[in-house]
Amino acid sequence: MTYSEPDFEYLVRKIFKDRGFDCRQYRESYLKRRFGVRMRAWKVSTFNEYANVLDNHPEEYIKLFDDITINVTQFFRDISVYKVFDSVVIPSLLAEKKKSQNNIIRVWSCGCSSGEEPYSISICLMDRLKSNLDKYTISIFGTDIDDFSLNKARAGIYGPAALENAVPDVVSKYFIPETGKFRVKDEIRSMVKFIKHDFIREEPLKNLDIVFCRNVMIYLTKEMQTRMLVNFYKSLNPKGFLVLGKVESLMSVNEGLFERFNVTERIFQKS
Repeated sequence: MTYSEPDFEYLVRKIFKDRGFDCRQYRESYLKRRFGVRMRAWKVSTFNEYANVLDNHPEEYIKLFDDITINVTQFFRDISVYKVFDSVVIPSLLAEKKKSQNNIIRVWSCGCSSGEEPYSISICLMDRLKSNLDKYTISIFGTDIDDFSLNKARAGIYGPAALENAVPDVVSKYFIPETGKFRVKDEIRSMVKFIKHDFIREEPLKNLDIVFCRNVMIYLTKEMQTRMLVNFYKSLNPKGFLVLGKVESLMSVNEGLFERFNVTERIFQKS
């Protein structure tokens, strides 16, 4: 493949002009790898040739965005994170809610892909609250830029592979078998609202108790990582929680914004 810098910059500008998707916030080396995947699929060797593919086959944008945003997820991905979330984070949050006499819980799954993460959060909250569920007003927001993923999330139907980390009791309690797949029960789906949202260009959600942003920042430039962390700080209520991916950490410039709540599971609390 021939990687010309001017052609690469032209392709990045073209994508932004055509679809409003700003690739510049992603690391250049990462973008070139993702472009390369799609270029090999079309058997083209230059960025200009791939730009022509996008002109002649606009449906290719769907597969390109899917590759860039890495929509790989499962229910309860990294099960140890969810164990701490269920047994420590949720009780801490509920204790704070009781102290402040506030019964509103708002959670943001940023970069939710096809919905497994926000549904997993919903299941944890429902399992923990049980008969006290009706005492709270719970809103879980799953956001992504990929329309295909969001439509799958709204449908709430998943294959067995997506449920590999879910214990049998959870599967039988919260899913309905359906022609070899599993449908999320309405009581879980009703707690989650899926929204198309570009966290790079749009204002973040507000008044949140918990933000999940797992395995997203590793693909972004340091400048964008800093901006995101500041936005999450502004989004969270006092003592709100930020949950990052296992290989992600707070940058030193932002350490004053959050305290370490559980370093092993990359869970932080607003200072």
